[in-house]
Amino acid sequence: MAWIKSSLAWIFLAYHQYEAAAAPTWPSATDELEDLMLLNSGYHARGFASNVIPCGASPGTGRNTAAEWIRTAFHDMAPGNTYTGVGGLDASLVFETQSGENAGAAFASTLTMFAPFLSSRTSMADIIAMGVYSATRSCGGPVISIRAGRIDATAAGPLGVPLPQNAVGTFKNQFLRTGYNATEMIQFVACGHTLGGVHSSNFPEIVPANSAPDGTAVFDTTSSGGSAAFDSKVAVEYVTGTTKNPLVVGLSVGNTRNSDGRVYASDNNVTIKAMQDPVVFADVCKNMFQKMVEVVPKGITLTDPITPYDIKPYDLQLTLLDGGSQLSFTGDIRIRTTQRSASQIALVQLVYKDRTGATTSTPIATTHKGDASGFDDTFTFYGFSTKLSADISISSFNVVITKSGGATETWDNNGNGFKVDDTVIFQSPQSCLDGTGRLTVVAAIRNGAYSPNLQVVVKNPRASPVVVPALSTATAAMATQSAVGSYQLYSASYTLPGSQSGFAVFGVLAGSASDNYKTASQLPSACSTLGTSPPTATPSSPAVLLSALHTNSSVSSMARNATAATLSTRPAASKEKQTATWPVDGYNYLGCYSEGSVVRALSDTNTANNGMTVEKCATFCDGANYFGLEYGQECYCGAVINTGSVIKNDTDCSMTCAGNVTEYCGAGNRLNIYQKSGILVTSTPTPSSSFISSSSTSPTPSADTTTVLSSSSTFLTSTVVPDTSSSISAPDSTTNTPISSSPLPSSSSSSIPSSVSPISSAPTTPSSGLLSNIISSTSLSSSAIPSSSSTPTSTSTPTGPSLPGYTYLGCLSDSVTARTLSSKSRPSTNNTYLTCSTFCSGYLYFGVEYSNECYCGDVLQNSPSTAPESDCNMPCSGLESTGNCGAGSRMNIFQSLTVTDLPSNPVIEGYAYAGCYTDEVGSRTLAGEFLFAEDMTVEKCKDFCKGTQFFGTEYGGECYCGASLGGAAEKRAESECGYLCKGNEKEFCGAGGRLTVYKKGA
Repeated sequence: MAWIKSSLAWIFLAYHQYEAAAAPTWPSATDELEDLMLLNSGYHARGFASNVIPCGASPGTGRNTAAEWIRTAFHDMAPGNTYTGVGGLDASLVFETQSGENAGAAFASTLTMFAPFLSSRTSMADIIAMGVYSATRSCGGPVISIRAGRIDATAAGPLGVPLPQNAVGTFKNQFLRTGYNATEMIQFVACGHTLGGVHSSNFPEIVPANSAPDGTAVFDTTSSGGSAAFDSKVAVEYVTGTTKNPLVVGLSVGNTRNSDGRVYASDNNVTIKAMQDPVVFADVCKNMFQKMVEVVPKGITLTDPITPYDIKPYDLQLTLLDGGSQLSFTGDIRIRTTQRSASQIALVQLVYKDRTGATTSTPIATTHKGDASGFDDTFTFYGFSTKLSADISISSFNVVITKSGGATETWDNNGNGFKVDDTVIFQSPQSCLDGTGRLTVVAAIRNGAYSPNLQVVVKNPRASPVVVPALSTATAAMATQSAVGSYQLYSASYTLPGSQSGFAVFGVLAGSASDNYKTASQLPSACSTLGTSPPTATPSSPAVLLSALHTNSSVSSMARNATAATLSTRPAASKEKQTATWPVDGYNYLGCYSEGSVVRALSDTNTANNGMTVEKCATFCDGANYFGLEYGQECYCGAVINTGSVIKNDTDCSMTCAGNVTEYCGAGNRLNIYQKSGILVTSTPTPSSSFISSSSTSPTPSADTTTVLSSSSTFLTSTVVPDTSSSISAPDSTTNTPISSSPLPSSSSSSIPSSVSPISSAPTTPSSGLLSNIISSTSLSSSAIPSSSSTPTSTSTPTGPSLPGYTYLGCLSDSVTARTLSSKSRPSTNNTYLTCSTFCSGYLYFGVEYSNECYCGDVLQNSPSTAPESDCNMPCSGLESTGNCGAGSRMNIFQSLTVTDLPSNPVIEGYAYAGCYTDEVGSRTLAGEFLFAEDMTVEKCKDFCKGTQFFGTEYGGECYCGASLGGAAEKRAESECGYLCKGNEKEFCGAGGRLTVYKKGA
């Protein structure tokens, strides 16, 4: 029998999780598939399952995407022969969509959805198998374990899909050929046919025209629409005699196409009766689907089942820096939080070994980047960016997680460490993809040990009706360039046709080493040059630091809330600092800790001065087990960390050191604590209240109290909001003064002079106990702290950043599911306004987000809202930048003053533009033929629809045709149809749930 249609629904079954399996070791050949399986939404989301979420998602009237995904797997597998080893799940269906056994649009539609995920790491056959997992789980069905390793067929396979008109004996032989006995045949049919129904357009002998809603007769009462569910109703309704299954009752009986009824009755209904139980049904279907996806051609060895990593690195990248003496090391670490709550994680560090295998004393710190989730798992990502000596470099690392209670976990990749190879280094800043499709790749090879090759994998479209492209690999020898430090640079170029540049993946290979799986579309349009001399460090000015403090949280906060880290983010005072840690010989960085509850966290000795640095504190403590820095200029030493001091989020320690603004020195009631190498923690800190000093106190400041930042000739004043709540005294080396714990004053309550004196010297960070903060011998430049009354120019707002040739629009909202700018994007360890604008050359807008992300576009999509400038508070990742680059869901956006060739709704011969209309998956505005294409244009859609009254484009790559505007079509604002066509970014192609519609006639 044919699997006519399938439909699933959302209902979580608590039982049936992943099969027990050994923890995976990274890297693995299944890493890409593991991402597709697990990262449905959030940070680093792959979105593979998005077309089957929710369960009722539909590509057209009367259809269900999840059902069609499972049907695709069955029709691909069904002609297989376990006796001869020919066929099975091998993606031969790619070449069989026009076969009479594969009627309907389901297969071409499904394969079109899968095509973007085809790569050198994921075969189409493996993707089809993964589709079974996603479609089943999406609707609350059991977890189907997925193994990888399938190889795609290169041509159509034999016939052999079971059809409704076959005799029961034929069915038994067909199922037996694929490994299913007579009982399993019944079970398999029931599992498949809890999902949906039969289309009258494909099987009029079973469902006559106009006899069923939307032309589809369903298998049971919970098999379609909003009530669709992976349940046992198909069995229950059959046994109780209430079924309306078109393959059991109705016209199919007289036409001998009642295949389900004949199969279920083939053992006197014994098997189907047992499947009425929901638990039995789920268990049986798990086994049936598992068996289906593991019928593969002879010679294929499948991997172990794919299971989630607890710890998984992402985008690890070394980059040789100017002069060749240092390497940039960046990446993300994914932590599975399904059982371990993300709120319990206080600190994540990388303890690494150098090139010789020696463990270094200073770990690499990380910061929280985002969260993600799948059907059954949640994850949190932590990012890092640091610089390493090129002489000693890195060979591997372990991940150390410190929980909020102080306990630690060390993850060593099953004893292997997480490997990092510095033999071959892809140089992203020196590589580029220009507007003609010319790809230039530069790599650094250590000691010139091997002559590298550039390998490029591209997707080549195939002739209709094949909708899945072919992969081809090209290899080019790389030519020698200059030597920089201990590395030899090599370069190669490859020209990509326009249709390939958006999907090309490349890597550099030298001997057994490689730096692989890079995406060409994320490269800048112009290559930069690697300098042969190291850059000269330029200290950040105190005014820049104070400006950042003022912008992010108000200067007056420095005088006030010492009981918590009052700065909302770390100031962008210097781009040299990337983390809270600082290398100190003989010590390891522990983390950001609170003060103790009864005594100080570190209570042996202490000092304070206005030139404090991490190194000075280490020297003062002279071999103590622990030393810590607090409030910018205070240093504490101790043999133990006293009771009540607990690990906090690293961002709590947000104050820079008074003697070096590139280092962090705690905050109010927060210490950056370092531990002597080889020393074990001697006590387990427990949660406690904030530290309260018993020393003398002073009254809480009144409403007219003024904070004074003094210099020899200039004062900066700001009004402090009175506090009626209780105050907490902040510790100080000489005195304790009550500090208000009221909220920060709004920007309107601060008064900043529009003209102040130039900077004369470095600042002194205020003591935590001083109410009147004094920064001696320091004046504040008007260029660093903008006046609220300053006049905007053509390239900047009064309080925002500026860039020549651009107008700054502000800090705008953004979302990972509804991007404000979506034409082009990339992550970059050298993200600045200049590098992002260069990458986005030719686009009307560019935006920077989350420190290291750059986005381009000609349209501001999804109606972004303007956020306070202080929301965009993450320093840009580029070392030469002194500005901020957005934040989570916040983007600094600039508009070009020179780009004039903007996208539009083109004039189409014989048609008039009708407007932007709503569209719904379950109720299509245009319900005729449709086409998904990665090179979609308005013209291509018009040609495809072949003269229909209406045609429309949607979501950048979808085309729909129709005789009328149906469904609940509603005309909307033009701004809602802001997606650019994938085949021509100067044309609009609707948006999510929005159609750009054209009507026939002038």
